[in-house]
Amino acid sequence: MKLLNKIRWLFDNGTFSISDIFALFLTGFICANYYTAAAGSFTDLSYVRDINIIAFFIVFVCVELIMASTLIALKSAVIVNWALLCSSVAFAMLLCSQLNGQIYFNIGVAFVLFFIIKYLTEENRLGIDMLTMSNRMSFAVTAAVFAVFVILVSICTVMKYKTFSHSAFDFGIFCQMFEQMAETGLPFTTVERSEYLSHFAVHFSPVYYLLLPFYMIFRSPVFLLVAQAFIVGFGMFPLRRICMKLGMSPAISAAAAILYAVFPTMANGCFYDFHENKFLSVFILYMIYFVLCEKNVGIIIFALATLSVKEDAAIYVMAITIWMLLTKRKRITALIVFALSVIYFIFACKMIELSGGEIMMSRLENYYIEKDGGFIKVIKTCFFDIGFLIKEVFLGANTERFSELTYGGQKIEFIFWTCIPLLFMPFASRHTTHLVLMIPLLVINLMPEWMYQHNIDYQYTYGTVALLLVAAFLALSEKTPESRRKLVICMLAISMAFTTSAIYSKAGRYIARYNKDPLKYIATENALDTIPHDASVTAYGFFIPYLSYIDDLHTCPDYYGPYEKTDYYVIDTRYADDSHTAKMISAMEDDYTLVCEDGFAKIYKRTSNNE
Repeated sequence: MKLLNKIRWLFDNGTFSISDIFALFLTGFICANYYTAAAGSFTDLSYVRDINIIAFFIVFVCVELIMASTLIALKSAVIVNWALLCSSVAFAMLLCSQLNGQIYFNIGVAFVLFFIIKYLTEENRLGIDMLTMSNRMSFAVTAAVFAVFVILVSICTVMKYKTFSHSAFDFGIFCQMFEQMAETGLPFTTVERSEYLSHFAVHFSPVYYLLLPFYMIFRSPVFLLVAQAFIVGFGMFPLRRICMKLGMSPAISAAAAILYAVFPTMANGCFYDFHENKFLSVFILYMIYFVLCEKNVGIIIFALATLSVKEDAAIYVMAITIWMLLTKRKRITALIVFALSVIYFIFACKMIELSGGEIMMSRLENYYIEKDGGFIKVIKTCFFDIGFLIKEVFLGANTERFSELTYGGQKIEFIFWTCIPLLFMPFASRHTTHLVLMIPLLVINLMPEWMYQHNIDYQYTYGTVALLLVAAFLALSEKTPESRRKLVICMLAISMAFTTSAIYSKAGRYIARYNKDPLKYIATENALDTIPHDASVTAYGFFIPYLSYIDDLHTCPDYYGPYEKTDYYVIDTRYADDSHTAKMISAMEDDYTLVCEDGFAKIYKRTSNNE
């Protein structure tokens, strides 16, 4: 009776409201759903038939009692509202993880999540208006998130390497390239094009030399994966500084760093091997930070650093310098850097040509009027046929070339993956000049028909997403402090759900795979170690990264030339029945003898000189 009187008094005095009771109920309901959904698959109707209804209501009642007791004891609904927020985000992550990579399902989850967060951020129900954070604490939070990001991404990607799940294309290429750089100072590889060729004949990326001194110390493919996680993660520091420079609070700036870490593309792209593109985020963000600080030296240093990543990195620098001109920031410097980026692009293309290759214009060949094309032909098509450009940007996936992997809606889905977690804020600024930062999104990701450039699982997102994040926070800086807090909370929640959908199946896959039979993987390493360093070797693609110390190394599949009669052939027994292995066996003819079989490796040595 006393308890009922106390509850009645709390309502009569305005301490609680009907909305608080609604939050209390919803928290219990979501927690009960989380418990039952975690134990089964909600995607099948059998889930409803098999659900443990008693367990559902036990969890519901327990949560209600705990939250109600807290509500009464503290005379505040803030804890209940935070419990609702956390349980909603956790449940959203669980749902998205069970339907891996399903963007339209993710949008549905985000839609519901948006309205829950909208309710919670109204009338200061979370009490965030009273939360403060010092600059030092903001930096400490960023550093802690950075450390967690690097450790988790490193563990997952290294375990992918330890389970021989990284292939020759592309990790094996860079492993052998760094070995050659360590030995000769030159970025040569036999894996990339089935001949001894400089990687600079494919992409001109002198940025790799920044890592070479450290690689000389650690000398392992594992170092490349850890360094990559470090480089990608480090981008959260300049993003935090950009937010501080835009006048945002230390708490919002720290939240921006967290958003960077949990954004759907950041950790996800690290699972696809090792690439120079991963440098783009940190270089671009530091360049923009120095633009905001109006520091010429910093602008030029990081513009050059960005250009050194790849020949097409000039498009990012050009977009930033155009933005500088339109927003009246260091116009003379902008003109100089723009001219420098044009000159550097021409120089990089010439270096590719001198190295024995040519720039990959084929990725824009869908704009060629004739068979032979170039930049001028692409510009002509875009200028005179705007309708075709729009079609290619929003519908143009190469469904013939990648018939089993692509479909017409893939590009619009890429926009959803990268813009919905930002609530389309990059396009919401009052200053339309900020839209020029979206030029790389158009040119690098949406115009090409090459399917990997509009797929968040690959390396082509890092420069684009850095600019999207900057554009989003430029727009956010125009909002009131209250609106900023609401929007950032929503961005964080949706990003966490989307990222879970993108990486959940990958994150634990390789750890579980290794733990299932660690001795098998160790045995495979020991078998591969028996191959002499000075031998010529043809190996199945998943063994190439481990064998990257071998100078004359060739891979299966044979994309760029027929199999040669090398000293050794190494077959991966996990793929003993596929067509590529059959071609390897056929190429050996009767000239090879099995000399070692252990783990997943079958090693054949050439015993005959018959050609």
